[in-house]
Amino acid sequence: MFMRGKTYEAWAEKALGEECFTQEVENGCHIEVRAREREDGDIEVLLCVYTATGQCVVERTRQLPGAEWTVRDALKRGIDQAERIAGGESGRLPCADAHLHDDD
Repeated sequence: MFMRGKTYEAWAEKALGEECFTQEVENGCHIEVRAREREDGDIEVLLCVYTATGQCVVERTRQLPGAEWTVRDALKRGIDQAERIAGGESGRLPCADAHLHDDD
């Protein structure tokens, strides 16, 4: 369903335990956020946003210091960022105002 990119594929190659959050937002876009603790103790977050048709809008990873972040807190941060991107923050997602177009 989703057109995954190289960032997601690189994430999936590493078999580490993770927490995952997925949601379809009001405009039909999908967000997926994953967080896990790396072997060195740091926290890694994968943030993905896809259009209603599965096109990739954003796939990115961030590494956060494990001394300052928990997996759960990093997941919450990623969810907040993904929701803002899916909602059209900074014009990144042209379908964010799809509810204004009756015929689309």
